[in-house]
Amino acid sequence: MERPVENARSLFDYDAGQPPGVRATGIDVTIRNLAYQAAPERWVRAYLVTPAREEETRSAAVLFLHPGPGSRATFLAEAVALAGMGAVSLLVDAPWAADTAATWGQAVTDPEEAVREHIRTVIDLRRGLDLLIARPNVDSERIGFVGHSFGALIGAVLAGVDRRLAAAVLMAGTGRFADVAAVNLPDLQGERLERYRRTLAEIDPAVWVGRAGPAALLFQSALHDEVITEEQSREFFERASDPKSLEWYDAGHYLDEEARRDRIAWLGKQLSLERRKPDGSGSGSPTP
Repeated sequence: MERPVENARSLFDYDAGQPPGVRATGIDVTIRNLAYQAAPERWVRAYLVTPAREEETRSAAVLFLHPGPGSRATFLAEAVALAGMGAVSLLVDAPWAADTAATWGQAVTDPEEAVREHIRTVIDLRRGLDLLIARPNVDSERIGFVGHSFGALIGAVLAGVDRRLAAAVLMAGTGRFADVAAVNLPDLQGERLERYRRTLAEIDPAVWVGRAGPAALLFQSALHDEVITEEQSREFFERASDPKSLEWYDAGHYLDEEARRDRIAWLGKQLSLERRKPDGSGSGSPTP
């Protein structure tokens, strides 16, 4: 015979008078949703991720730029991991974020507008660096960058233009904006594609990544990339300044967990970070 529903309610009883126990398993972080002004009529949405209890000594900072059509939330878990190592992170929404990707894609079909838009995006990031460095607890000598796909292309230009970066991770990138346009803009063929290539040549990542030194560069490339060819990946790396390293992963364009662990560990080494214990003290290990 089935038990009446009201009688079955007692199955879910518990001792409500006993407060729940809490065990700290990680570092508390603060995530702020904000927008900063990059130009008079241009605002950039971002997350600012900081350790909840910031150190009296100055900390490293990392600027993140997501692939398309992602968003500032793409790297949020990594920013939280870095906060556990004492770093501050700024994660920005690129113009190709999911909710603006269609409009942006139409705009950059025109090569002259593409040049203007890519320059504006680099300036967006430079203003983001201004925001980070203006924080009294940030060490301006320990600034990193992480960019994926189109974020890596823009990041390569940033690294060559702005001398404030100490280290940059460039994930699944290529040295020419036209390489990405050829994949994403099917009508861009023949002479139109060549014109696009010529027009953007002056600001191409391959030009600027060779001027990134003395910033350290880590290139992460995929063996099964559906967007970037192995030849494009290797040429991008070869055009870069030293010091640099290239790691390959048995993954597709969006890479994998191994790549995530590697770049956090690499940033930890380059920016002198260490994993924090729940009480806020250091463990002495940069491994995430």
